[in-house]
Amino acid sequence: MARATTLSFVCELPLRVTPAQERTLLVRLDGGRQVYNACLGEALKRLNRLRDSADFQTARSLRRQSPERKAAFKALEAEFGLSEYALHGYAVQFSHSWLGEHLDANTIQKLATRAYKAVRAFQIGQRGRPRFKGRGQFDSVEGKSNKAGILWREGAVRWLGLEIPALIDRQDAVIAHGLSCRVKYVRLVRRK
Repeated sequence: MARATTLSFVCELPLRVTPAQERTLLVRLDGGRQVYNACLGEALKRLNRLRDSADFQTARSLRRQSPERKAAFKALEAEFGLSEYALHGYAVQFSHSWLGEHLDANTIQKLATRAYKAVRAFQIGQRGRPRFKGRGQFDSVEGKSNKAGILWREGAVRWLGLEIPALIDRQDAVIAHGLSCRVKYVRLVRRK
């Protein structure tokens, strides 16, 4: 059963970051880039193996919009491990490496989801082939919820030992409204 959706909006706040915190955040962003690239590479590899299979060619020849075609593609995706949760299983290994010191499990799963969605859009023809991110090209990480990983607590972002206070304009009615509402998750975005 699908979860109920609620209305959402984005409340963007600048953070007061010290030079030491900035270095730590840059290391974590680069670690996130490496996890994303690894998951992207694995998903593209699985997609290529799926497309090279004889069963894929047979499924493609079936009539469009037929339930048999849909079931055949679903079975192929399961066989080749081309799903969001299969990619989460692949990404678990990064929690047990040096990256586990810099990224929490929820953030690693969210990065795997991001890579899967890029490959999925490519697979069904909505977008072009996703690209790997180079150094300095990865500018955001986010958590899955506000219960673990990257958290918003008492006017500050908390993440694995870092506590970065936000610059809050108390006179701004939009910001005041945003802070009075429930926080679903926190995304850190580097602005250049």
